[in-house]
Amino acid sequence: MTNLEALITNIELCSKADGYSTVTFPTLKKLSVNDVLMGRELADIELDVSFPCFPDVTTIWSSVSKHVRQQLLQIKPQAVSVQGLGTFHIQKWLSFENDEVLTFRRPLFSLSRTVAQIRELRRAFVPVPDEIKKVPVSYKNIHLDVPYSEEVVQNCMQETLNFFYFILTNRQDIDLILKDVGTLAIRGTEVTMAFCEDFLLSLNKSTYVVEKLLTKKWVISDKEVALFPSRFGRVYQLPQFEIRAVPRRASLTDKEILTEFESALSSMGIRGNVSE
Repeated sequence: MTNLEALITNIELCSKADGYSTVTFPTLKKLSVNDVLMGRELADIELDVSFPCFPDVTTIWSSVSKHVRQQLLQIKPQAVSVQGLGTFHIQKWLSFENDEVLTFRRPLFSLSRTVAQIRELRRAFVPVPDEIKKVPVSYKNIHLDVPYSEEVVQNCMQETLNFFYFILTNRQDIDLILKDVGTLAIRGTEVTMAFCEDFLLSLNKSTYVVEKLLTKKWVISDKEVALFPSRFGRVYQLPQFEIRAVPRRASLTDKEILTEFESALSSMGIRGNVSE
């Protein structure tokens, strides 16, 4: 099990040594050593917190996930934006199959352009239709759901995302899990939002529709994320702040190495022509 305080302290030291703007995580450090939840027990919270590590941090992110899920499962779903990360919305269409009209509801996620630019990530941007109302995940609503102040909630979410950005800047691979919604998986420059099958079933109310969404690869199941290879053979996993082993990706081709190198130069603000 990763020691969260040691892990984030190491990141702080690395950011200072590498000459980046110093990255600090005061709220995460405080939450990592909190054993008592400000006078309330986890059992008293209406969230199902099953993560074994750092319950203070995962409690807050479980509530974020809960609010995203609730908005997307409404009869008239709204687009939900998580500040500093991206936006979820539902694409809906009808299909006539087997003498029956079926309704397909496909969850979509668009990574923030600002986040994508950190490492020139390949993001699939799907604009939210004008008729769909867009709402942010509110720090105030999360605060009402958990035993922490609104300030602690905001700082915890922002510092977790700062950790996420730092990992991207250093060209490492990472998974961000939104409990009961899905997993945002980043491998190299590839971005995949994989969704929980239970969430897809709650959304579509039909196992046939869910199976077709998955079979056609219109949606990726989060069960596949564990098999996504990384060239490092490991990924960081948030909000648990664990390092998890995954299949190691085969060696990069010369062209991929060249692309990675040029991308790294670009991310440091260096322009260069590298010929094979």
